[in-house]
This record gives sequence, structure tokens and C-alpha cells, in this order.
Amino acid sequence: MAISTTPKALVYITPVEGKYSGNQYKAQFNPKELQVDKTVSWTPKDAVTDDPTMEFKEPQSRQLTCTLYFDSFEQGGTTYDDVAKFENLAKLDDTIKHPPLCIFTWGTFNFKGVISALSSKHTMFSSEGKSLRCEVALTMQSASKATVSAPSKPSSS
Repeated sequence: MAISTTPKALVYITPVEGKYSGNQYKAQFNPKELQVDKTVSWTPKDAVTDDPTMEFKEPQSRQLTCTLYFDSFEQGGTTYDDVAKFENLAKLDDTIKHPPLCIFTWGTFNFKGVISALSSKHTMFSSEGKSLRCEVALTMQSASKATVSAPSKPSSS
């Protein structure tokens, strides 16, 4: 049996707008699973039975969730800088006034959307308190573009 020497496809997140546009941020290790959910918005109409007529309300975007892994134990560094790059994609970008629209790529799988949640759990530390291992829980909402809602005008009395 031949052993493949082709490198495994890694996860990349690429912002497509704003000050980080075009940069590729690579996860150090691939997720062990990837979940994509789609919710459909239905509401019971005139519910008087256990099987009411359902009324479609509005389309909902898909949601991608996965956990990305970072490990700097062997290199003797820290995971803070790698994780900060992903955190920047969930922060307000002052050039576009919202977090950027991004493309999540893993091999041939692409998911275009915005980061709606990002949570980092540091799981191993050096004796100096540096983070050596980190798990980043990522949630994205699919989107074709991202905009900023107009600020509401104060009502005049």
C-alpha cells in the first residue's frame, strides 16, 4: 500500500473586504468535524389542531460550526498570536464599519459568510503562563454580503 505524500488540505479563513481583505488565516490543525445547519422559519397559522397549517415566514442563513486547534508546545511559542488573527475577523473593522465578510475553505468545501461567534479555550500553559494549546470554537452565518444598518434617528417630541 502506497503512503500518500500529498499534504492534507488545511482550513483557511479569508476576509473578502476591509483592512484584512485577501489575507489567508490558517488553522494549525483541521477540525475533527464540521457541521452546517439550515433552519427554516415556519409559524403555525390558525393553530386549532395538532397538525396546523404552517406559514413560511422568511429564509434563514445556513450556520457553520467547528472547532479549530492550535498547539505551540513543540515550538516553544504561544498560541495567542495565531488566535488573535481569527479574533480580529470577529471585531469591528473601522474601514468598513462592521466585521468582514469571509470565506471558510477546507479542501474543496467553501462557505461564505460572517463570523457570528468565536470562543477560545486555552487548555495547556507553560510554567511562565503562556498558552501552549488552544481550541477555537467558530460559528459563521452564510451571507452574500455584509452591511451596516443605518443608525436610528432619535424621535422628536
